[in-house]
Amino acid sequence: MDKQRRRDIAQTWKEGRKSRAGIFRVSCGPVGKAWLGVSRNLDAQQNSVWFSLRHGGSPNREMQAAWKAHGEDAFVFDEVEVVDVEELSTYLVNQRLQERLKHWCAELGAGRVVA
Repeated sequence: MDKQRRRDIAQTWKEGRKSRAGIFRVSCGPVGKAWLGVSRNLDAQQNSVWFSLRHGGSPNREMQAAWKAHGEDAFVFDEVEVVDVEELSTYLVNQRLQERLKHWCAELGAGRVVA
């Protein structure tokens, strides 16, 4: 296989795995709280948050305390908004995600996942 063919295959593979960026929410029913966060990869974000909570390493102490008190079954993860960032630079992606996070925190009256 020649180099160009290899590059084409690699590019096709990368395009097929493009991640979705956006705003997510983690909520705990028994305490009636919700926390919002931004992610450049919504598809993998829940796994990351749950991992840190399971191992007691969440930077959000309030959320970690609720996890310890009520357990994993009391928590729900959902996507609030998928943000189109395909044509934006890294700086503008971060800026856009922070703008949307601020909007949703005000709209839903929720705290942030990472304070």
